[in-house]
Amino acid sequence: MILSREAGVSMYRAKINKDQIRNHLHYDKWKYILGIVLVIFSWSMLTTITTPRTPADKKVDIYLVGGYSLYEEADKYAETILADFPELWEVNIYNINIEGEMEYTGRQQLMVMIGSQTGDIFSFTKGEFEVMVEMEAFLPLDDYPELLSHFTEEELEEGTFTTANDPTPRIYGLPISDVEPIGGKFFNTEDTLMGVMSYSQNTEKAVEVLEWIIEHKDAEKYETRRQELGIMDEEQETQEQ
Repeated sequence: MILSREAGVSMYRAKINKDQIRNHLHYDKWKYILGIVLVIFSWSMLTTITTPRTPADKKVDIYLVGGYSLYEEADKYAETILADFPELWEVNIYNINIEGEMEYTGRQQLMVMIGSQTGDIFSFTKGEFEVMVEMEAFLPLDDYPELLSHFTEEELEEGTFTTANDPTPRIYGLPISDVEPIGGKFFNTEDTLMGVMSYSQNTEKAVEVLEWIIEHKDAEKYETRRQELGIMDEEQETQEQ
């Protein structure tokens, strides 16, 4: 520290070198990190409080967990479902990537979603799905015979599990590997099961949406339904003009 006198006023001039800056950042960097986290958290809380929220019974959120998803095609698919459920305000499709370099970040995001009881429908590969069943994250689907009627006994066996708290075999997941509009367009559905979350606040509508997905698993039937709903792709709109 250097003491100097200018215009009759005592002044201190700090003498700072690179080593001091380096040491400061090394030992105090956690303070900056904490500050950044607090700013992000505060902004997130402010956004959550001030942003209007869609009532739980007016939306269905679908989470596809596994590899990456093509968002544009996923949005088109969500748009089609929403058009067939006029009583809903939103149908959202989200992707949580837990493969490759994104695994650590993806699993953190997944635990946040599950811990905060977010989402109505989730899909996982069979092994991952079984882990979530053991955590009692999924709703048994045995009481929805119309939904189950689209599958053979062998197919239903794929999504049948027991848990430590419930030794009775129950159907928690439905195979979607042959759902062409999803698997053939925007997300890998190989060896994948889809189910309704046990904490969903819109269970009945989530089951209906899941059944819609199964009923329209054939690409041709799906495209026909899009046309019936008056939904056109950009190419079709251009041709119409």
